[in-house]
Amino acid sequence: MKELKRPNVLIIYTDQQRLDSIKCYGNNIAYTPNIDSLAKQGAKFDKYYVQNPVCMPSRMSFLTGQYPASLGIGDNGISLPEDTLTINKIINPYGYHTGQIGKLHFKPHVSRDHRDPLPPYGFDTFILSDEPGCYNDAYTKWVESINGNMVDKIRTSLPPAAFNYGHESYSNVGRETNEPYIFEGEEEYTHSSFVASETCRFLRNHKDEPFFAISGFYAPHPPINPPKKFVDLYDISKIDLPKMGNDEELCNELKDLSDDEIKKIIQYYLALASHVDDCVGDILTALKELELEENTIVIFTTDHGEYLGDHGRIQKGMPGHDVIVNVPFIIRYPRHIKAETEIKELVEAVDVVPTILDYLGIQKPRIVQGKSFKPVLDGKIKEHREDVFIERFNNKGFRETTVATKEYKYYISSQGEEILYDLINDKYELINLVDNIEYENIKSLMRKRMLLRMQNSSYKKLDKDGEY
Repeated sequence: MKELKRPNVLIIYTDQQRLDSIKCYGNNIAYTPNIDSLAKQGAKFDKYYVQNPVCMPSRMSFLTGQYPASLGIGDNGISLPEDTLTINKIINPYGYHTGQIGKLHFKPHVSRDHRDPLPPYGFDTFILSDEPGCYNDAYTKWVESINGNMVDKIRTSLPPAAFNYGHESYSNVGRETNEPYIFEGEEEYTHSSFVASETCRFLRNHKDEPFFAISGFYAPHPPINPPKKFVDLYDISKIDLPKMGNDEELCNELKDLSDDEIKKIIQYYLALASHVDDCVGDILTALKELELEENTIVIFTTDHGEYLGDHGRIQKGMPGHDVIVNVPFIIRYPRHIKAETEIKELVEAVDVVPTILDYLGIQKPRIVQGKSFKPVLDGKIKEHREDVFIERFNNKGFRETTVATKEYKYYISSQGEEILYDLINDKYELINLVDNIEYENIKSLMRKRMLLRMQNSSYKKLDKDGEY
């Protein structure tokens, strides 16, 4: 009798991480040796796009393989229904022990008491900390248990909306992208260190059984507060200023800052990404020491990017500039994926769930809308998608939609605002060509693409229970 030995799966999932915060993606001053090594040992995707430019819907789409509109969740602040079919639930019957460590963000965090456990969403191990330092949660308890003197030093200020729900503020340090500062505590007590430590413990505890784990880093999402040793890796004089188009203006948070102050924001952000890389190194070392490398699929990716001053903005959001939606994606699986593979084909985040299921030998449920890119990695096909689809919407009727090919990107809002970029001649998306008569035909074709993607991607496909 033949027995299928299914691989383990480890998803290292960061938050708000730009493509160019990693050296192997072309930023020569970035210090990310562990992530670079992971990419060299596996496959690096250059055109991987998320489906939504903010945390919650992007994460939900990624872990279900469904588009935000199909889930009915297009913005932050909406809980994922507990009965939603996520990848851990799909694979659990096949003998996998499933774990979630760190940030998940399936439920709004400002409106709940973090001392109370959430429903585990089908995970066997569920260690949740959606935001570091501002709540009493698994992270702060972890710090308190190891070194109680560090708790006050790891605290961050509350999100403004949290005050509406009676949360106590433990700190007044800045929490926005434009407010960088040095982490006050010792390096081994950061939230990233917590996630790495608990992930390594999970690997040790479950090394003898098939496992699926999400290592949910909060960084480099603000607050931009790296340990000092990582800031010292970066010479501010070698940092370029953000890129802006002639018709773009600096947002209020940046308009009164000097060039060096803006460069400092970038310096601290890159330092925070380097600290994540250091923690990723600890996890990869644990995999090697436990002899789990060969039979573990390791994925490194993020939920969206960060403007970091580009286009005059900070944080995230539409219209879906590449700095927000074209993010890192690396996959290593020594048994089946050739080292030093580079994929330049368009890929969407909804495609990851069916790809993992393909490698695990598990059938994709019909409700999963993405399509596996395993054939691309196997070299059986060259083109995966003609375009990618990004959307954001709320319950008040406002909608924003973007479609992109390798050559063009088109955006429209429900209020009629349109943007068209020529990605070949304007790779930083600085010139809006929507009113350029020479691009009229391209605009029409991109509008058609968008309509087709909305029709084919954004509606649930439920079976009829009867004829009528």
